[in-house]
Amino acid sequence: MHPIRGTVQPYAWGMIGSSSLVAQLASKSSSIVSNQPYAEYWMGTHPKGESYLIDNNNETSLKSYLKCDLPFLFKVLSVETALSIQAHPNKEHAKILHKTNPKEYPDDNHKPEMAIALTKFECLCAFRPYNEINEFIQKYEQLQILCKKNICDEFSNAISSNADLSIQQYLLKQLYSNLMQSSSTIIAGCVNAHLQSISKSTDELSRLFERLNKQYPGGDVGLFSIYFFNYIILNPGDAILLKANIPHAYLHGECIECMACSDNVVRAGLTPKFKDISTLIDMLDYAPLTIEQTKFRGKKISENTTQFDPKQVSNIDDFIVEEIKGKNGSINAIDQSSLMIIVQGQGTMNEGKIHFNEANVFLIDKHTSIDFTSDNHLLAYRAYSLIQ
Repeated sequence: MHPIRGTVQPYAWGMIGSSSLVAQLASKSSSIVSNQPYAEYWMGTHPKGESYLIDNNNETSLKSYLKCDLPFLFKVLSVETALSIQAHPNKEHAKILHKTNPKEYPDDNHKPEMAIALTKFECLCAFRPYNEINEFIQKYEQLQILCKKNICDEFSNAISSNADLSIQQYLLKQLYSNLMQSSSTIIAGCVNAHLQSISKSTDELSRLFERLNKQYPGGDVGLFSIYFFNYIILNPGDAILLKANIPHAYLHGECIECMACSDNVVRAGLTPKFKDISTLIDMLDYAPLTIEQTKFRGKKISENTTQFDPKQVSNIDDFIVEEIKGKNGSINAIDQSSLMIIVQGQGTMNEGKIHFNEANVFLIDKHTSIDFTSDNHLLAYRAYSLIQ
């Protein structure tokens, strides 16, 4: 086992100063800046944020030690304000985007990802069941203006007549395309009108619309996506798996995240960054999903370990994450190197030879088993891939 130093990404949406778990991780190697956002802590070999072994005060890049790149990127996220409405391309599409626009799409790899909540974690994920979307469109005049009234009526008729799913999906794509490509003047007017119409509402989506408007004032088209996507609140230990082309946006909270080693993001709202709306509209998976269908369940594989393996439900084989809990126990050896972060707990490993505290990160060499004893209950996460 080797202690690891990761890389902080100070994106503007991150939690500020010591309130952020990312800042606590960063404090192992540098002092915390009280007014700086600490958004993401990267652990891996991605060139934008490579990790380093810090054995005996000497630093060695993780890539040079392993003599290869890891196929996954392991992260902690501390989200204060909403991230962009976004999706990630599949492998074939990633190569095309990288070739045509390498500045905005720096990797030629896909980016399926999984998030496991550490705190109450709010997010938008996947298109809602179509009957829910139809109810919102019929309820709110501003959606009819932005999505075009005639298409709204066609969509409603398709829902009520139980038309073929492909027809409903085609009409939904038109609705969302009209919304996202509306003029900025019309969007701003509809945002203001909608704020007035929901000012006395007590439902959670109205409050969410108001909160997101304060974060992204001036008429951001992404605000209306809350009526198209599932609004999900994850509790600690809950997870979601985001396959290629699934629309999503993280809104607030802290999580463990693991993904294929890539930084490709196609954005279209709730962001000051580069927006590629036409690309997003064309690539999105418009299939309707319920909240329960968007969640991803871990599998208990030992007394101490719950495994989150995307292969259970998909062809994603870039990463596996394990959640490790308990006052004492063991962690099985595997055939590949792995990265492990201690979220809670302090104690020793390997018969007292290695001491650990909260916010420690370790590289575990392949074929290495670990026993641990914690002064309080350990909570750790371990990431690895079987395709290294």
